[in-house]
Amino acid sequence: MKDINKINKQIFNDMKQCIKDLGLKILDEKDEGGILFGLSKRKYPGYNMNIVFSYDPADNKAEVLMQYADLPAEKLPALYELINHINCNLLFNHFIIDSGPRILGLRSGIKVIDNFLNKKVFKWIMSHNLGVGHKYMPFIATLIFTNETPQSIMDVCYSTRDTIPPQLLGSNGTWVAAKTTKEHQFTIDACLETPAFSTHTHGLTELGMPEFLMDLLSFGADGTGSRIKWSYEYFVKPENVGKLDAIKNGETVKLSIIDLKPDATPETYVYCYRRVYPELEMVKMAYAIESPTDVDPSMSFIQIYIEGDDFALKDDYYKGGIKW
Repeated sequence: MKDINKINKQIFNDMKQCIKDLGLKILDEKDEGGILFGLSKRKYPGYNMNIVFSYDPADNKAEVLMQYADLPAEKLPALYELINHINCNLLFNHFIIDSGPRILGLRSGIKVIDNFLNKKVFKWIMSHNLGVGHKYMPFIATLIFTNETPQSIMDVCYSTRDTIPPQLLGSNGTWVAAKTTKEHQFTIDACLETPAFSTHTHGLTELGMPEFLMDLLSFGADGTGSRIKWSYEYFVKPENVGKLDAIKNGETVKLSIIDLKPDATPETYVYCYRRVYPELEMVKMAYAIESPTDVDPSMSFIQIYIEGDDFALKDDYYKGGIKW
């Protein structure tokens, strides 16, 4: 029988390790009513940000709440308006105001599946929150300490955001479209909304290859797309065809980033390749498969996953789409 308390403590310890990996210190921790809490802090020029992270075993939820200093009561109506503007620009988290103690917070979290914290995703959420806080807190400070209105503050934000970076402009000040080349005769689809499907290919079947899939959250849209492209380039080399055949026959092949891209920066991740089938939720979601008749008999599929990410091998992780 599993020791639930031990499992909960391990999940919370994994959260603490993520905090430390981001260069932050654990200032306090406690257990209140079975919910495990931790406290950290991030200093920015002109203000401090408290970071409260918690694990609620009853709801299987690992949550992060960034807290800012108490807010002037007379500014609350304007702050609510400004926060509403800001939240319209956020996808994965949102600002809240606790009107009692007048504290501003930035909240987000993930579900813990099968008693396993996805540390990569949790750290991504932490990094994303820190970035969002650093971007929008100056707007809130401007509202508090000046006579600017929410609309005037956001007008500056939008005008800056919608300006084309100088490096993309030609000598005459007009936009220069990036040049594109058709490297390969297949496409890679990645999802930018949640729930998300896995990053996956279309068109490799016509080239006599299996289609590749990879969990979107492992490296994001660009990262998973790049690794799929490098994987294709690796397996089409004559000397590596035997490894591709081994995967088709049920073996798991493991490669390093240097195997895939010799000039890449070395890293500790081990990339695993295994054959998967249309019955797997990962495949069904990516290719909109409702019944076996939807699948071209000539199609086969290979999943790329990171060694140790056992959750990525389970159907429940993909059911209804991958959630941030």
